[in-house]
Amino acid sequence: MSLIEKLKFFISNNFVNKKEKINGEPNSDVSEETLLVNSNVKKPSFFITNKDSNFIDVESSESLRGKVELEGSNNRVFFGCGVKFHCDLKIQGNGNEVFIGEDCVIRGRILIKGNNQKVHVGHKSTFGSVYMLCQENSNITIGNWCMFSRDVEIRTTDAHSVVDIETNKRINIPKSISIGDHVWVGVGCLLSKGSVISSDSIVGAYAFVNGEFPESNVVLAGTPASVVKKGVTWNRGRKSKYSDEELYHWKREKQD
Repeated sequence: MSLIEKLKFFISNNFVNKKEKINGEPNSDVSEETLLVNSNVKKPSFFITNKDSNFIDVESSESLRGKVELEGSNNRVFFGCGVKFHCDLKIQGNGNEVFIGEDCVIRGRILIKGNNQKVHVGHKSTFGSVYMLCQENSNITIGNWCMFSRDVEIRTTDAHSVVDIETNKRINIPKSISIGDHVWVGVGCLLSKGSVISSDSIVGAYAFVNGEFPESNVVLAGTPASVVKKGVTWNRGRKSKYSDEELYHWKREKQD
C-alpha cells in the first residue's frame, strides 16, 4: 500500500465530517474526536471533541481554526453566518450555551466551567485576542459591533477566594459581566467580575474594570477604571471628521 493510500485509509477509518458529528448523530464506528480539515489534508485546522447530548452548529462559519472541547452534556454551541473563529473553546459542565453572532471575528480562548452558564457575543464584534473565563454560575454578555484589542481578559471570577479574617467568609463573590453595543476595549484590559459597560463607550489600554458604568459615550481608564471623559463615540477609521451616517450606522442597523 502506497503512502497516499495509507493516508486515505487512516482518514476514512478515524475521522468523520462535521455534519455527521455536529448534528448529534455520531457513527458508532468512529471515535469521539472529529478533525475538520481544509482541502489540503496535510494541514488540519479545526478539532471538535464532543460527547453525546451536546449540540454544535458551526456550519455557516466562514473560517475555523483551533478547537472546541465539550466535557459534559446538554451544552449548546452556535456560530452565526460568516463567523471567523480562530480560538480554543472548552466547556467543562452541563447545560451551558455559547452564541457567537454573525460576522464576528474571535481570536483567543474561551473557558466555561460549571453548569447552565452563557457566553453571548453579538453580531459583528471582533477580538484581536481575548481570554474569557465564565465560571461560578455567572454569564458573559457582549453586544453587537464591539471591538476588542489584543491581550484582553474577561473573567466572572477570581478563581480563588479572598476571605475576611473576622467572619471567615469569602468576599470576592463572582458576578456576571455585561458589555453593551459598540464598545471599544483597548489593549491589555482586564474586565473583572461584575463589570457593566454601557453601549458606545471606550475602555482605555490596560484598564482594570471591576464596577458598573451605566453612562454611555464615556471613556474609562485607569486601575481601577473610572470615567475620564464624557460625550464621545468612536469609529474604526482614521478621519478628521465623520458624518452622522458613518458614526451611527450601527444603531440604525440594530433597529432594522
